Amino acid sequence: MNTLNWRLTWFGGTVLAIGCTAAVLGQGRNTMPDTGGSLTALTEELRQLRLAVEESARSQVQTQALGVYLSVQQSRLLQVTTRLDAARRDLDTATARSRQIATALSSIEDALPGATERQERARLESQNRDLKEEQVRVSVQEQQARNRETELSQAMQLEDTRWSDLISRLEQVIKR
Repeated sequence: MNTLNWRLTWFGGTVLAIGCTAAVLGQGRNTMPDTGGSLTALTEELRQLRLAVEESARSQVQTQALGVYLSVQQSRLLQVTTRLDAARRDLDTATARSRQIATALSSIEDALPGATERQERARLESQNRDLKEEQVRVSVQEQQARNRETELSQAMQLEDTRWSDLISRLEQVIKR
């Protein structure tokens, strides 16, 4: 999550930098050649001004589009992160329950040879069967949780790669 927070902070700073860069670029293209009042020079200056405005507009549109893409990607990252956290909690819960069952089964198996009363032995055997059935069920849940966690980890890597690609594209637009 620290990486995600850093990237979000970086994104905000980048958007601010883009705005400042656009303002500076807009002001920096005011160089006028010494035309001496010539109509040809004035026409050339207007062409250059038009090209500068078109380039600025094109750059602004690209920057805005990348901003939208980054916003959408940020939302995707947050969704996948939330789902991955939930899958990891589910996996931890299933693993803990599996350990509890294994400990209980071990206790029952240790107690079975010492059970001399018929009712006590039947109760222990019944608990043993029930726990073994639950162990199978929990084992399936644990495997499903592991699979889900693996899938979501891969999805997180994919979304992180997309995020990095968008950041790179934004940096390229800024450098122009």
